[in-house]
Amino acid sequence: MSEAWKHLDLEGEGLQSANLRLVQLMKRRPKAYALLALFPLGLHRSYLEEVRGAWIYRIASIVALITWWFGANWAALLIIVLLVGFAAYDIRWIEDRVATLNKALRIQIYKSKRSTAAPKGFRGRYTDDDLDDYLKVKEQERGGHVLPGTDSALNNRSRAPSFAEQEAMLKALAKSKRNNKSQ
Repeated sequence: MSEAWKHLDLEGEGLQSANLRLVQLMKRRPKAYALLALFPLGLHRSYLEEVRGAWIYRIASIVALITWWFGANWAALLIIVLLVGFAAYDIRWIEDRVATLNKALRIQIYKSKRSTAAPKGFRGRYTDDDLDDYLKVKEQERGGHVLPGTDSALNNRSRAPSFAEQEAMLKALAKSKRNNKSQ
């Protein structure tokens, strides 16, 4: 499907406009995972609006570099192992965080959508004007049935002949044919 609709803006405040804004603002998992590759910088956390976690990654990375610079290799290695462990945890965290952020974003955009006033005299899907006439017409309708007295095939009877009546009519017809042949 073409992505051209994402660049259209009909300058309305309807659902299409809300969807366009939503598409532009939604967080995307592939981008978050790509930024996770640079986890020592905490960019994936910044992208997912977790500023505190992003700064913790950055500060821990700087502390690991400083401790390594001063020769405390075991301390630097411990900090790096912790950072990698938290990055492994963030693989699963990204899924939940993206879903939570996008859900909150949808709610915010759809609730903030301005609604226009209803037209003058609007009272819902139908009005009570002429409701009695409408109900009379609808009560006359029967799905798949002909109204009584309107089908010439039924000889203007009020109802279709019953099965027993049809059998009697067929017997009478057969008897009349036999009588016509014998004469």
